[in-house]
Amino acid sequence: MAARRRDAPRVGVVTDSTACLPDELVAALGGTLAVVPLTVTIDGRALVEGEGVTGETVAQAEQNERELSTARPAPARMVEAYEYLAGQGCTEIVSVHAAAQLSSTVSSARLAAAESPVPVSVVDSTTMGMAMGFAALAGARSAVRGEGFAAVEEVIRSVATTSRTALYVDSLEPLRRGGRVGRAGALFGSALSIKPLLRLEDGVIEPLARVRTTGKAIERLGRWALAEARALGPGPVVCAVHSVTRQDLAERLTGLLTESAEKDTDGAEPVTWTEPIVQAPLAAAVTAHIGSGAIGVAVARMPEDSSGADPDGDTDAA
Repeated sequence: MAARRRDAPRVGVVTDSTACLPDELVAALGGTLAVVPLTVTIDGRALVEGEGVTGETVAQAEQNERELSTARPAPARMVEAYEYLAGQGCTEIVSVHAAAQLSSTVSSARLAAAESPVPVSVVDSTTMGMAMGFAALAGARSAVRGEGFAAVEEVIRSVATTSRTALYVDSLEPLRRGGRVGRAGALFGSALSIKPLLRLEDGVIEPLARVRTTGKAIERLGRWALAEARALGPGPVVCAVHSVTRQDLAERLTGLLTESAEKDTDGAEPVTWTEPIVQAPLAAAVTAHIGSGAIGVAVARMPEDSSGADPDGDTDAA
């Protein structure tokens, strides 16, 4: 691949902290990818994600029965991210955010786009977590390789809309309290021994399954993720596992997914993950809405040439 001309247009990517992107993945794309934090309020005290609150902080507050709420980033905070990438040499930006049905961050981004020093296209991912994080990563990697504005936006939209997310939650109460329970509200009133599994479909939280033990829930999540990976068809497939306080369950799920190199007992074809399974702690704002005991799994199909670093090593600003 020919090296990108240093005076050529350069695309930046902005997302928000509900993408749950691990810091090391963001750092590897510094100057091309920026993450805007949401705010979590605990007993009336507003704390910015990563600057005073994490998923662990929310878990402790939840345990102590503190009052929790979240807020979208202010448009001014979005503008700061756009200005940062413009200062790094980006001449256009794609800004991808959590599903509008779950968060008003997209609205904040659209307001901020009018104040950006460079053109911004705002994308509603219709999802969140690493399903959105993988879309942002794919777009940023495409930008680093020198792809143009339209191509980067198309990559982001494609990965976001075809990605899949499922969750195991200890309780539906945090979702109900935050008004985000969606169609999963049909599970209220189930026996206390029932463990609800949920999926995120076009920005709506829906019931996936009901099982009777936590162990069965993890096994069901693993089978679901493998089936969804196969359903995505040929091409690079990646996976992430989310958790906050249940690292033991996250490790068990990761093990089940890693062992997928062997054929399932039903004779299904094995799934080979293109990259190591990402361990992605749940963001504080996400934890506040689904509970600290949740386990999540995200599966996405990446572009054929989305593998990380720029092959020419040319990541300098224009």
